[in-house]
Amino acid sequence: MADPSNEATGIQVFLRIRPPNRDGDPSHYKRDDINLNLITFDLPKKNADETVNNARSCYSFEFGGGIIDERCTQREIFKTVGIPSIDNALAGYNSTIFAYGQTGSGKTFTITGGPERYGDRGIIPRSIAYLFKSIQSDEAQFEYKCFVSYLEIYNQSGYDLLTQKTQSASSFNSDS
Repeated sequence: MADPSNEATGIQVFLRIRPPNRDGDPSHYKRDDINLNLITFDLPKKNADETVNNARSCYSFEFGGGIIDERCTQREIFKTVGIPSIDNALAGYNSTIFAYGQTGSGKTFTITGGPERYGDRGIIPRSIAYLFKSIQSDEAQFEYKCFVSYLEIYNQSGYDLLTQKTQSASSFNSDS
């Protein structure tokens, strides 16, 4: 088990770049050569009516945890994100992996994996296997209790996808 005191503390934010569609062009972003945690998106200014478009088109973002490019495998993502989170949890720290993005951006694939190939397993199945392997090899013989929830936040409501209840688990509406 890794020593959490040697790891960066606090919230770590990672960016996973999804591979482009077959006809997609990945040239809309550029990684910085010096700061590997910095990425710049240069959005094309295309107007069908050929009018002047003075809107901002270049955006830069820095991700403290790192940027995981489109060539990265599910295994590498688990080694980068999953293992440190589980090791921290086993050391007694709260640990959460939160996937955020627009529809079709690859959140479900990253978290649960693909059904066709064993190598495409996502963070959840790999985490469960790693967690129980770590518990079995624990020589201190602690008693462990494991609870699993799989939350989805949609339209400001949270749902535990592992329960059979159809009602919202909680509401995140700031007006209430």
